[in-house]
Amino acid sequence: MSTHRFSLLIKVQRERENNLQAQFIKAQQYFQQAEQKYQGLANYRTEYIQLSQRQGSQGVQGRQYSQYVNFIGKLDQALIQQARVVHQCKAAAEQRKQSWLKIQTKRKALELLVARADSAVMLQQERQQQKLSDEYAGQQFYRRQLTQE
Repeated sequence: MSTHRFSLLIKVQRERENNLQAQFIKAQQYFQQAEQKYQGLANYRTEYIQLSQRQGSQGVQGRQYSQYVNFIGKLDQALIQQARVVHQCKAAAEQRKQSWLKIQTKRKALELLVARADSAVMLQQERQQQKLSDEYAGQQFYRRQLTQE
């Protein structure tokens, strides 16, 4: 059957699909980790600002206030950088997902093609079998007619 002709190709497509799926899962994990790191930084920044406000209400020297402001600025820069990382990880995960889905669609189309070809071969074989059976039955009928005369 035609399945034998395409089995290697389908196997290769499945392997590629599995590899792309694994790459997507890994990229998705990196994205989630980057998002968690971003949230951690954002939470730390919020907590630090709250702490500095509590301490500021008790009175802070100018130098200490300047250190708070500088550190918050550094946290802001870290958040901006981490937001870029999150964006890049999300884009990479989406790209890998699309690649995986594309190869999956190709594999399914190939399997459908093989199934249709197999069905066509089976139908042709059934018709040929029926034709042979009809011919045999016709010959049997003709022989009986000859022996009865």
